[in-house]
Amino acid sequence: MRITLIKSTQQGIKALEMNRAKIIATLILAALTLVTIVVITVAVTKWSVQQNLVSEAAINQWSQELNTQRQQLASAKARSEQQIQALSSRLATMQAHILRLDAVGNRVANDMGIADEFAFNDKPAIGGAEASETAITPSFNEVSSSLDKLENSILAQEQQLSALEAIVFDKDINAEQKISGRPIKKGWLSSPYGNRADPFTGKKDWHPGIDFAALSGSEVIATAAGVVTSVGVKSGYGKFIEINHGDGYSTRYAHNKELLVEKGDMIKKGQVIAKVGNTGRSTGPHVHYEVMRNGRKLNPYRYIKQ
Repeated sequence: MRITLIKSTQQGIKALEMNRAKIIATLILAALTLVTIVVITVAVTKWSVQQNLVSEAAINQWSQELNTQRQQLASAKARSEQQIQALSSRLATMQAHILRLDAVGNRVANDMGIADEFAFNDKPAIGGAEASETAITPSFNEVSSSLDKLENSILAQEQQLSALEAIVFDKDINAEQKISGRPIKKGWLSSPYGNRADPFTGKKDWHPGIDFAALSGSEVIATAAGVVTSVGVKSGYGKFIEINHGDGYSTRYAHNKELLVEKGDMIKKGQVIAKVGNTGRSTGPHVHYEVMRNGRKLNPYRYIKQ
């Protein structure tokens, strides 16, 4: 078998003759080339697929790790926020207790005349040497434990200071409620307590209080702190005020020209409560003053001298 290939060119016609051996060799070479190409193509394709699969698995793993880290970070952030909120809440409570301690301490110091010594309104003076290089930042648990101890200490001191405040305050209240002094700022004693000649009948009669003569319209003052229990016009007394001072004590102020308080008013010691007048059974401007305990009229003279 012979194959002749003819090719026309500018130089002329060329002929290539191939015998049977060359044709078989050519076909074998072509087949081998085709097989080689197919094998290479399959190998490359398989490798690419494997690479794609590896890359996708790695990406999935990284994605899972990132999600896990995000969750851990979110959880840590939530715990930190809860701890911060807990500390903030406790600090706010402690600050409120400290403010109360400052207020109570300031009041007690002022009442006892030692405010300049303690200076509650000033920031406490503290200090020390330079910070040590070995100083360690405390942990949350250590800070929380310290706050527990400090809070307990503050509560204990607050109770003690409140008790001291109550003692001092009660002392002041007792001093305010103690009946003493005269019911007028200016004037004189015009009629004593006890038996006397009645100014209208001339007969001997019991006088249950003390009269203080003063200029009409001058000030009538409370001899102790208390609450007004009666105010108005009373037979014989004219314009009249009664003040309850607690512990069964009360005082009365009669014959006033003008009343300056109302029933239920809280009265301070020395407060102006009326104006001197001549109302009721009276011969001239004066204050009829009575001291009572549990409804029994006492001699006001001993309270005036206190």
